[in-house]
Amino acid sequence: MDCNKYTVVYDRSEKFWVPQEEFVERDFLWLLPHVDNLHNHPVSFVTPFRADIFHNIWVKSNSPLPSINLCAKVGRHPHSASFPFGYLESSFVDSIKVIFGQFPPDWLEHFKGALVPLVAYDFLDRRIATLCGRLHFTTDRIFVLERNTRTEDLLHTQPGLATFICTPCIPTNPFTCITPPPIEVPL
Repeated sequence: MDCNKYTVVYDRSEKFWVPQEEFVERDFLWLLPHVDNLHNHPVSFVTPFRADIFHNIWVKSNSPLPSINLCAKVGRHPHSASFPFGYLESSFVDSIKVIFGQFPPDWLEHFKGALVPLVAYDFLDRRIATLCGRLHFTTDRIFVLERNTRTEDLLHTQPGLATFICTPCIPTNPFTCITPPPIEVPL
């Protein structure tokens, strides 16, 4: 299954996800080399590259109910002083809302506490951060609680990537420049 692709546009500090079909270049992921394909690029210049981020996941129930497939929408954020290559954001928020919003309350109990990714960020410079949490349901709302962030630096596992990386990385702590979904607000 292919993910939905968007370009993220900012207007007065407000974020809008615009479907990629409205742009001339409809598949921006094709323009960004995957980390495994960097050997096809000259080593004399720095290039943005993308890592493995899951766009489809299966959420298992804690009962005999079948697993549920969630699909991320992938948005490319524009370049900025903080992110010279921009960054990719894979958001599972809409999929979680749509899928679990259709379930009868009895079914939701079977997915309560299931671990789900909420948002994954690929900073196109070797660093990946994935915000995960556990599903929680109230009468008419869906929350992702007990959140934690899994970070990965591909340079530790693939030192050869240093040829393609800007040094130093800007920013050192990317979470000072991005806004993940608030915890206390339902999805």
